[in-house]
Amino acid sequence: MSDDRTTRLDDVDTGEVYERVRQSFLAVVADLTAEQWATMVPATPAWSIHDAVSHVVGIAAGLNALEFPESDDVGGERWARHQVEARRGHTFAELRSEWDREAPTFEAGLRDFGYEFGSHFVADLHAHYHDVRRALRLAPDRDPAAVRVALDHYLLFVHESLIERDWGSIEIVADGVIRAVGVGPTRARVTADEFDLLRSCSARRTRREVAALDWSGDVAAVLAVLDTIYTGGYRFPDDGERHV
Repeated sequence: MSDDRTTRLDDVDTGEVYERVRQSFLAVVADLTAEQWATMVPATPAWSIHDAVSHVVGIAAGLNALEFPESDDVGGERWARHQVEARRGHTFAELRSEWDREAPTFEAGLRDFGYEFGSHFVADLHAHYHDVRRALRLAPDRDPAAVRVALDHYLLFVHESLIERDWGSIEIVADGVIRAVGVGPTRARVTADEFDLLRSCSARRTRREVAALDWSGDVAAVLAVLDTIYTGGYRFPDDGERHV
């Protein structure tokens, strides 16, 4: 993968980026009404905004307590469901207090375990933050540092998945930077801004929306391989479920 990601490996504090996204997330939900807290989140159709916040708080608390998904829990779906159910009746003040308490330890762990680990959880938090922004009909928060760290995680995920399938490679041009995911013959090329690419790679865009990006090459094959990559709670949204 041929961008300045190697510089971020050494220079970016993923704990600090996580904290910045966390504070932005909290600012968005701090003054919601009870009706808004109950708003369903398009990218996670079984969850309300309250559930999505409970999930991200529960990840920090669970991992700090060394609680992990069981080996047969594909995609950690039962683990995530438990996080939500355990906080079902919690107020915003209670959720915020728990997250404020758990965040410093969690963020230290992101630093200690290295950039790949840290970028994973920045990406997860960033995805749910924007899912909630979409549910509230807010414009995207295009913080470039957070977007790049989150995108690094999802591009690495796609890169490794294409290698596992011996699929070939995709050339990506984002904000003037050229990257390659996968190895071998280039089967497609896409040009997009980093935010749109991030939301596409994280299964927050429909097939139609992904196909509408500036592609050359075998776009149908790209969509087909992404269908095999997405597992657990990830899937292409249905048409009409557009996510910011």
